[in-house]
Amino acid sequence: MRIAITGGNGNLARKLITGLGAEPWCSALVALDRRFDPIEPPAHSDLACVEADLRQPDDSRWLDTVASVDAVVHLAAQNPYPEADWTDSAASLDMTALLLRAAGRAGAGRFVFASSNHVMGGYKDTEIATTPGSLTEALPPLPGTRWRNDAGSNDSTPYAVAKLMGERLCCSLAERGGLTAVALRIGWCQPGENHPSTISASGTPNSRLDALDDAARHDLAWFRGMWLSNRDLVAVFAAALRASAAGWPAPGIVVNAVSNNAGMAWNLTKAADWLGFAPTDDAAERLNDSMPMLP
Repeated sequence: MRIAITGGNGNLARKLITGLGAEPWCSALVALDRRFDPIEPPAHSDLACVEADLRQPDDSRWLDTVASVDAVVHLAAQNPYPEADWTDSAASLDMTALLLRAAGRAGAGRFVFASSNHVMGGYKDTEIATTPGSLTEALPPLPGTRWRNDAGSNDSTPYAVAKLMGERLCCSLAERGGLTAVALRIGWCQPGENHPSTISASGTPNSRLDALDDAARHDLAWFRGMWLSNRDLVAVFAAALRASAAGWPAPGIVVNAVSNNAGMAWNLTKAADWLGFAPTDDAAERLNDSMPMLP
């Protein structure tokens, strides 16, 4: 399989380049981004880095790349963080629409979209958040997660709405016998080691909230429940790329994609049934094994 990965210079892409690039079924990876820092070549697959701008509909560099691959992994965003404003989020949605249309026209077989748990972030402050396994893909979306940090408060509504609309585009443009699509509601996968002890109650990698009252403890538990380990990140994208669509209810599907975190609200039944994804790691186990929990 030849795979294009957008946002190829970013945190998630680099983890996927290393992980997918070690798989014998992955013959080549093409990373797309506006600029690149040096990337270590993967163990098995060929790697090409193409500088292009997905916001430009006539940029032949990314159009030619999409036309040359079997599958597309779409991670790119104008602002990939929950703080993204409406301008950023609209630009990100435009990228998703352009890329999906190009992938369909070029004959790519599979489109994997990095959606987000923030699509369901409005449930954080409801009873559902404390009920293990209650957050299924069948629940109505409730975009936007409210969080506090040392500078005040914010919410991820623009970011989450762009992700939700990206999911809807995937589902509406996918078709039997043509382009099939998986929107993965991925959780918190931090740069580097990605240990759950470094997750902050602020809910975003760009800020912190270290003074924990009861509300912040609730938020911290929610965000730790969103943890997606490096190993499970690679596993769920590999599963999304390779799973047969024959048993899916539609040619475009949406699934939760987090690690097997004890007590979390996220339900992984559909990820197992439709993709065969069985996460290995658990945030609580990692916290207990190697580092004390934050106070």
